[in-house]
Amino acid sequence: MEENIVCKAIDYTGKNVVVTGAAQGAGAGIATRFAQAGANVAITYHRNQDAAAAKVAELTSMGVKAEAFCMDQREVDTIGGVMDSIVRSFGGIDVIVNNAGIYPHQNNLDMTCEEWDDMQSSNTRGVFFVCQAAAKVMKEQQNGGAIINVSSINATCPSDTLVHYGTSKAAVEFLTKGLAHDWGKYGIRVNCIAPGLIDAPMLDQWVPGWRESYCERAPLGRLVSPEDLGNAAIFLGSPLASFITGQILTVDGGVLMAPAFNWN
Repeated sequence: MEENIVCKAIDYTGKNVVVTGAAQGAGAGIATRFAQAGANVAITYHRNQDAAAAKVAELTSMGVKAEAFCMDQREVDTIGGVMDSIVRSFGGIDVIVNNAGIYPHQNNLDMTCEEWDDMQSSNTRGVFFVCQAAAKVMKEQQNGGAIINVSSINATCPSDTLVHYGTSKAAVEFLTKGLAHDWGKYGIRVNCIAPGLIDAPMLDQWVPGWRESYCERAPLGRLVSPEDLGNAAIFLGSPLASFITGQILTVDGGVLMAPAFNWN
């Protein structure tokens, strides 16, 4: 009996899910997990149209409806139009995963105002207005919905060249809690996933040595996979999490528990 309840709870057949920034990387992994669970999936991308088209082809091969929409969430005046296009094509929005964002490293003594503002524009302001646009759709549908933001352990664990990034993600965690409190009356749940270092093909070129360092500190001994994020998102968007809102779910293999000093 309990097994049947769980299986039904994670069956997304007939549900419409939006994943932003899902042409490749973590967002693509999240989109794949939802499609595997039976959801129709709308993905957004910024520049890489070819990768988005390839991802849509992969998703539709799983027997679900999938479509890609171009969106730069820094251009907040365009977000509402993109959401309207998704609703026209899919009929509604049940779950949205705010994955899109930028991740440039920058020396704090050299950072310009433009570089700081660009980070906050994409990762904080853009996320808020995507949440707002999706919530308007969900409120009008009158059957609730789930908003899942993607933060980072950098929101609580500083990195010297990612201070502007960590600041933006700390803001995402706060707005998650604030919006969860405000929109609960509409049946809209708002939660956040805070991943650790995500495995990516170019990781070793971007930040040499991080892979080995992270794996040594993580009790589970590996990096975060895009599928790990997808599993967390599927849970938070499902009826299994129907009484969970305003929470930050850390998905890092336990690295934040690692002691700063080895007492052994």
